[in-house]
Amino acid sequence: MGFTSFFKTPKHKQFHIEPRYWDPAKEVREDRERRIKAELGIKDENGAYIPNIKGRMKSELQHRYRANDRARRKSNLMLVIIFVLLVIFAYLFFYADSNTFKVIEALFKK
Repeated sequence: MGFTSFFKTPKHKQFHIEPRYWDPAKEVREDRERRIKAELGIKDENGAYIPNIKGRMKSELQHRYRANDRARRKSNLMLVIIFVLLVIFAYLFFYADSNTFKVIEALFKK
């Protein structure tokens, strides 16, 4: 009784919907007519509004990528500058003698 359900895994539920009616040739023809009318500049008065979501999304994503890329470069530059300054200060702290500090003081006094 319980052993059959223990060894047998249930199948996953599937979703399948059949479209009521779809004419791919008509869809291709209408799309071609719309593109030709757009190229010729003919306005369709009774046509439905077709948003250009894909184009807007693509341009928005490119804009955000460029903005993020600039910010990333600026952040990386700041990290490099901070790292170089820390290395210089560490070198001065551990390996510099008193003469080095006198030279640095002379540079800043001028």
